[in-house]
Amino acid sequence: MICATPRSGSTLLCEGLRGTGIAGRPEEHFQMLQETGRPRRPGDYFQRSNDPDVWVLLDDPGFRDVFGEERRPANEPTWMEVWGVSRFEELLDRVVAEATTPNGVFGTKIMWAYFRDFVRLARRSRRAHGASPCEVPGAVFPNLRRYVWIRRRDTVRQAVSLWRALQTWRWRQDADDDPGERGERLRFSFAAIDHLRLRIDEHNAAWQRFFRRCGADPVEVVYEDLVRDYEGTIVRVVDEVGIPAPEGVRVLRPRMKRQSDGLSEEWVRRYAEIRGAVSAGGER
Repeated sequence: MICATPRSGSTLLCEGLRGTGIAGRPEEHFQMLQETGRPRRPGDYFQRSNDPDVWVLLDDPGFRDVFGEERRPANEPTWMEVWGVSRFEELLDRVVAEATTPNGVFGTKIMWAYFRDFVRLARRSRRAHGASPCEVPGAVFPNLRRYVWIRRRDTVRQAVSLWRALQTWRWRQDADDDPGERGERLRFSFAAIDHLRLRIDEHNAAWQRFFRRCGADPVEVVYEDLVRDYEGTIVRVVDEVGIPAPEGVRVLRPRMKRQSDGLSEEWVRRYAEIRGAVSAGGER
């Protein structure tokens, strides 16, 4: 089970593990909220913020296209409709069947932002009824061997990446894709980036507490190391999870390319300047 936060490099990690053909087919199978049965909408990333500037941002007409219902329509299919199931147990069976490679290895990915919803849905099922949160993953996936925790050292750049993705709803870019994104249509927001950075840091801390409380020893992957040594990191994860690898197992070159560019770096610089001024007691 890959444990992550948005824009942490988890999609790149999943692609590398799938490409080996022996490490399951990890995807984001459980990205639904308990209340709606649907994935998070852009505005959900900013709910319950204590920052008044975020409240202003949510009411800003200029961001109507970002937070508006048209981005995620009200009649968007629920997880039951997407998977064609009526019960959580059926969903689990479908996911395991889809995400298991011929050697019997299963892989999935989950974000802290909806891990709570996953646990609460699972506890209502027969497989995990009465289980503690620590016991839930092992109850629904009885042969769960290891957690893999991926994070970024630079959570400011991670928050910038997430803010761009929320504005474009473009979560990955392959090498042969047309970027299809005009930088002048994207809007910098210190309040948005700062809020997302705080949430990322909180969610990383929550994963750490979960592992510590549950006595779990996750395989740790740092995005910056994954980018620097892609093949070596994938091979290490396969080995530390305990997957028997045949001689000369191949790690395919990733199709994805980095979406960070000059605009991202400009936003990182502007954020740092404003953060410094705020810390010194100045105005935003």
